[in-house]
Amino acid sequence: MHKLINIFIIILFVSCNTTEPPPPQEEKPILTLTLEDASSIEAWVKLTTNNLQLPATVNLEQNNSVTQDIILSNADTVIYIDSLLPNKTYSFIAVVSGNEQLDTSNILQATTLDTTSHNFSYQTYELGEPLTGNSSILYDVALIDANNIYAVGEIYMLDSLGQTDTYGVVHWNGQNWEPIKLYYSIPSVGEFVLSNIRGILYLSSNEIWFAAGSIFRWDGVSQNVQLIFSRLDLSDPNGSIEKLWGNSKTYLYGVGNKGTIVIYNGQTWQQISSGTELPLVDIYSKGENGIYISGAYTPEVKGVLLKGNANQFSVMINSEIISENELFDKLYGELASVWVDEIGTIYTGGNLLFSYKNNKWNYVTSLPENYIGGNPGANYRGFITSIRGNGSNDYIIAGDRNTLKHFNGVTWEQIGLPYSPSSPIIWYKVEQKGNIAVAVGDKGSKAFIIMLNR
Repeated sequence: MHKLINIFIIILFVSCNTTEPPPPQEEKPILTLTLEDASSIEAWVKLTTNNLQLPATVNLEQNNSVTQDIILSNADTVIYIDSLLPNKTYSFIAVVSGNEQLDTSNILQATTLDTTSHNFSYQTYELGEPLTGNSSILYDVALIDANNIYAVGEIYMLDSLGQTDTYGVVHWNGQNWEPIKLYYSIPSVGEFVLSNIRGILYLSSNEIWFAAGSIFRWDGVSQNVQLIFSRLDLSDPNGSIEKLWGNSKTYLYGVGNKGTIVIYNGQTWQQISSGTELPLVDIYSKGENGIYISGAYTPEVKGVLLKGNANQFSVMINSEIISENELFDKLYGELASVWVDEIGTIYTGGNLLFSYKNNKWNYVTSLPENYIGGNPGANYRGFITSIRGNGSNDYIIAGDRNTLKHFNGVTWEQIGLPYSPSSPIIWYKVEQKGNIAVAVGDKGSKAFIIMLNR
């Protein structure tokens, strides 16, 4: 009996410890397509290979028709597809060319963005009093919502005694534009009116920052601002702060003349090298890891675009008067503005409008007459001073000669007042948020504002 029990235990033990063969692992596909991004007329598709001998030729089929023959030399490749239609779903599949087994990828469905409306209604406003003998102007604007907009510059008005009053800020309260006079004081020197403000950064209702050569902070309520950073502390006495960017009061950037870049970390200011002495005139970012700064120097028709993160910047590309065959080692003309859309495309321009996508520079080809030698007599548009918008299918360029053109993903259209090569209107900054846009500048000797609603 004991022997039978022992035999049973031994059999049970062996049975319980028998190693089962592992289940067969599912083989990864040789080709995989994933959608990186799509605009109204373009798509970026990532092709990933697995155990495919390279180099290899792959056919990309769009809606069952071969559209591209791609010679692969890397395991991962981003394919750029253009000439698509807005608001349309496309099917893509990749097939290894010349392979008897016809290795194919998954079927990828990609839907392009719809177009947006060009149909903006508008109102215009003139500010300033020419009888003062001074010209009023607005350089920058912060669009918070339809009832809360700040614009900055220099506004001259007459007081009740006929004396000249100077203002640096105007505020839209939903009903009208109200001038705001702000003061700052320098110990042992005196009190001054803050005016000729060239940049504004709105972080919250009690955190509003101004660039006027130096940097000032306003609590949004009092009549006084704090001098936060003086231009006298810059390494170059000709340097200044002209524009601001930041996403919190502990992470701010100021840029300006002589290639000036300063950073504030919430406690201290630090000036960092920019690699250029050109005036820096615009700054834009969607986050701290990719900050872009454009520069323009009109007397020599030169420009520069910087790219950086944290506290290090380098020149991404230079610009000047060049011939067609020198593009795109350099860009043409000045680079007065920079903007980045939702899919990471970089736009910059002044004399012309350029974009950087798919790791290369090009003209923005959708914009008519946008090439070296095009737009004779400024027939279509003037110099571009500002680029801002909601996305790749909804953005605006603004500039001189009343240039105010909206791109809806496929076409461009002048919005607001009609364009004219002889118009005295110069827009220095445009902002767009949702279906609201506002541009500021001057018209003759008066500051000029246009508010647009869609």
